[in-house]
Amino acid sequence: MPPREVLWILILNWNGWRDTIECLKSLKAVRVPPEYQLRILVVDNGSTDASLHELRSFRANIEAPSFEILETGANFGFAGGNNAGIRKALEEGADWVLLLNNDTVVDGSFAAKLLSSGKEDSRIGLLNPKILLYEAEAPHRRIWFMGGRVDWLRTRGRHVGYRQEDQGQYDAPPIQDSDYSTGCCVLARATALREIGLLPEEYFVYHEDVAWSLTARKHGWRCVVVPAAVVWHKGAASSREYSASYIRYHVRNGLILVRRAGNPMQIMAAYFFTLPRVLWQYAKWMLFPRKRLWVSATLGGIRDAWLGRTGPILESLNPKTVPQSGIPLSSKRKQVAGKS
Repeated sequence: MPPREVLWILILNWNGWRDTIECLKSLKAVRVPPEYQLRILVVDNGSTDASLHELRSFRANIEAPSFEILETGANFGFAGGNNAGIRKALEEGADWVLLLNNDTVVDGSFAAKLLSSGKEDSRIGLLNPKILLYEAEAPHRRIWFMGGRVDWLRTRGRHVGYRQEDQGQYDAPPIQDSDYSTGCCVLARATALREIGLLPEEYFVYHEDVAWSLTARKHGWRCVVVPAAVVWHKGAASSREYSASYIRYHVRNGLILVRRAGNPMQIMAAYFFTLPRVLWQYAKWMLFPRKRLWVSATLGGIRDAWLGRTGPILESLNPKTVPQSGIPLSSKRKQVAGKS
């Protein structure tokens, strides 16, 4: 009998043990084909709350699947924290690595369906399931992600089907190509990881998954969505107000992404489109005192991109939480577990 392929599921935790435990409970029901071995790793990204104590206590619970804990010792951001887990998985012979946000709940068959689809074409490198919004009330049928399209003009990735009711309108074909794969829940082929490398840590948060996907596609790997595989994303269902830091990261990283991955026409169009858009936003935001901080955040993001500044933004703009994550972005080191 040939050796079983090994699937690692990585869950990044930063001061979010309640969500992480609920995610782990849903993984208890996950079944993979007998030719696969499943290993689950929780990467604690320097939590300062009771996360490690609670997670260790939960391991003895009958509701818990078998899982390991890796401590990074500091908060290295979404990319840095996940990369610590990816390195461990690859060092221990992983054939597949699945990144899973801690604020998700999964269908028991999602991993098997992703693995099966990955076997359809050896050039499939990154696979997403259909990701639905986990809302306050059932039936949780609104779409969060059914594929991504890069909007070079607005310097961002756009989700196909975002907030539409899922009526099966995107369920065919069974494997669909996407411009990029979201890091919320993505299955990566180990051979692809070894070729394209880890998540780019210079973005720190937001757009690193888009940049990673574009690198994969540049090397000939496909990024796909498998509609039959389903997970639910909690944080994305909320609609909190944007923080100044959230805006600055998005503006900065979007422009950096276009400059690094776009062609000359796309780069020129993005900058020429951004300036009038910013002026228009200024006119609107200055009418509302509570939004005036967004103006300086946008300018800061443009300046950072122009000067080539990357990594965590060390300036504290305001203490509000980031929408869809609940993680303060004003901290020196942070990890966003559920990002858009």
